[in-house]
Amino acid sequence: MRGWTHYLSGLAMTTFFTQLLEDLSKGILWPLIAGFYAYLPDFVDFKFRRFLWRRDIVVDPAPQDRKLKVSPRRVLIGELRPENRWQFYYLEGVVKAITSRGEELTEFVLEDGSGEIRVVARYEDLRRLERVVGGELSVGVRVRVPGYMDFDAEGKPYWNVSDAPHPNYVAKLIAKAIDSAYETGKRVTVKILNIRMSGDLYRRFLVHYDSPNKRILVLMGPLVSTGGLPIDGTGVPPYRMIGEAKTKHPFKKVYPRPTVIDAFSGPEIGFIKNPEEGVVEEEFIPWHRGFTHSFTAGFLFSLFLIPILFLIGYENYLYLALAAMLGHWMHVIEDQMGLMGSVLFPPITKRRVPGLMIGPRIPAAMNFATNWAMISIIVWNINRNLPLISPDFPKIIDLAKITGLPLTDMIADFMLLIILLVPTIFIYALGLMDRAKFIKLLKEQLPEKKREELLDEMEEVGGL
Repeated sequence: MRGWTHYLSGLAMTTFFTQLLEDLSKGILWPLIAGFYAYLPDFVDFKFRRFLWRRDIVVDPAPQDRKLKVSPRRVLIGELRPENRWQFYYLEGVVKAITSRGEELTEFVLEDGSGEIRVVARYEDLRRLERVVGGELSVGVRVRVPGYMDFDAEGKPYWNVSDAPHPNYVAKLIAKAIDSAYETGKRVTVKILNIRMSGDLYRRFLVHYDSPNKRILVLMGPLVSTGGLPIDGTGVPPYRMIGEAKTKHPFKKVYPRPTVIDAFSGPEIGFIKNPEEGVVEEEFIPWHRGFTHSFTAGFLFSLFLIPILFLIGYENYLYLALAAMLGHWMHVIEDQMGLMGSVLFPPITKRRVPGLMIGPRIPAAMNFATNWAMISIIVWNINRNLPLISPDFPKIIDLAKITGLPLTDMIADFMLLIILLVPTIFIYALGLMDRAKFIKLLKEQLPEKKREELLDEMEEVGGL
């Protein structure tokens, strides 16, 4: 849910207390703290925990130029190390010798003052090199060659002309993180950086967890805009489209959505061993939806509020502390309707309780429905408490008078609440149907063992 939705939820909880409504009617704004408390879990996570969290492995497939903030960055031949294998850089130097020239394969030696390396351009990458050079390659010409370092059958390094990193780089590090989490029993957090190219374009790639075969597959996709729109003709050749790395230990993907990296900053994924099942589980954004998103935290945070309100002399401090706790709890409940879930009752529960997945494919509608519900609750509470707050003012909406039916105040108020919540009830019903369809699709998806199936997954997220 959006931050505004959570804030509204806190305000809605405030309106259940007549004393707090009276304070607001007098211009006393302390009850608005409940709205902040409802937003507090995300505030703590995104403003503090996010920056304090330790990243054990940083996956940077295409390091950026330090000034331009785009990929690729220049690297000197003498600076290349085995750990740079498959990372996307560019070399700049002079062609020392051309060892092979053909329609499908060209090899030459590049020298840049720090060393020399064999450069290989094949098939589509050869056409790309010709466009970069702007003509026929010749000895003595200074060229800029984007690509990545690899090793041949004899273990000697060479430079592969390319317009993207090889996906093996990403797959290898994720597999390493999974094995480390299993062997150490500790959480291993991986930060996957995106690939930002010039012109505000990003190279999309997808991480697939093939649990039955204990392997990580990574598919390198096309360039996309900031909004995620694929750019035609920017896909990578088949021979460097898919990367694979085997793990030594079993694992499973918990978060049901594909792990797609394109614009923005790239995801952070935690891997932690489940001792009961003996497998490593994926934990999407591990610094989020932890203790702060729990009923325990809501209770404790509200306790801290009591002495503060008491010391500043606020008379209704107990009511406000209770409203703040309910607002915090509403945040937890609203987030639990999604996919990730939260750690609900620490220290009793130590791992996330999976979300209910209501409306997984219609998040905007679910946000609207929840906003509508909170506004409806605010209107309903103000309406029914208006005679208590201001005795000279009757209810603005009195169903007993409007309908002419002999309704008690309780029944009339209840009927009004149901009427106000009709749009929310309708959209949540659609969300439940969407959930059923989403789960059915997940169950129908077989483990992807073939390249074509992985391509289908990329196509589903708009990558091909």
